[in-house]
Amino acid sequence: MNHSKNILIFGAHSDIGVYLIPLLNKLGFSTYCFTRQPLSHKENSHIIWLRNSDFGRPSSLEGVEIPTVISLMPIWELSKHRNILESIQAAKLIAFSSTSITSKARSSSARERHVSELLQQGESWIQNEFINDSRSALILRPTMIYGGKYNLNINRIIRIVKLLRFFLLIGHGTGLRQPVHAEDLAKLCCQCLENQNSGNRTFIVAGGEILQYRNMIERIFESVGISTRIISVPIFLAKPILSVLKCFPSHRDITLEMLKRIDQNLCYNHQEAINELGWSPRGFQP
Repeated sequence: MNHSKNILIFGAHSDIGVYLIPLLNKLGFSTYCFTRQPLSHKENSHIIWLRNSDFGRPSSLEGVEIPTVISLMPIWELSKHRNILESIQAAKLIAFSSTSITSKARSSSARERHVSELLQQGESWIQNEFINDSRSALILRPTMIYGGKYNLNINRIIRIVKLLRFFLLIGHGTGLRQPVHAEDLAKLCCQCLENQNSGNRTFIVAGGEILQYRNMIERIFESVGISTRIISVPIFLAKPILSVLKCFPSHRDITLEMLKRIDQNLCYNHQEAINELGWSPRGFQP
C-alpha cells in the first residue's frame, strides 16, 4: 500500500470539503474523512468514513499510516483530536484559520473577541505540535468564503435578496471586501500537497477581486436575476434593525458589530501566498 497517498480530512461537510474530495480522488488519493455522524448515512463510495472509535484499541486502521491531514473544521477543534494525529503518524498538516484572528481581536463584542482568541489558540497549538523537522504545518487564513451551501455570509444575503427583493444597507457600503471562493481554496490545498518544505508557515488567502460592500450586493442581485434595489439607512438605525432581525432564527447570530463593519475595509495582502504557493483566486462570482 502506498501510504503517501493516504489523506485524512476533518470537516469534510463544508463548502471547501465538497470541492476538495473530488479533486483528491482525481489525484489518486485514498481519502479518509472523520465524522461524528452515523456511518450508515454515508453513501459516497470514494470516501472511507471514520469515527473516533476507529482509532481506538484495537484499531480498524492497524498498520495504516495516513501521513497527510487537511483540517477544514474550526482550527481550535484540532487539538481535541491529538490522539488521532498520533495514531496515524500525521506528518503533514494543512489547516484553515481565518482573517478574523486580527479583524475581531479588538471588537467591542466579547463573543467576537473570544472567536479571535480561539483562532489564536488553535494556530499556536499547531505551531507547537508540528515544530520538529519531520513534520510540517501550513495554516491558511481565508477571508469571506462563499460558493456552496454551507457558508453563512453570502448565502444569507442571497436569501434576503430573493425573499424581499431589496436589501437594507447600513451606512454607505463603502467598506472593501475580498470574498474568496471555496473551490479556489480546495484547489490550493491540492497544490500545497506537493510542498515538501518542513516547518510551519501561515498565509493569508483572499479573493481575486477587491470591491466595495455595496458593489458586492449589486453583484449578488445580478447573479439571482433580480433588479438591484438597495436602500441605504443611517448607522444610528443599526440597533433597531438588529432587534427586528433577531426575531428570525436564521439571523440571531448577527451582531451590531457586523453591521457596523459594513463601512470598514477588510482587505488583506495575500501577495506572499501568490508568490510562494501559486495562489490564483478568481474575482467575485456569486
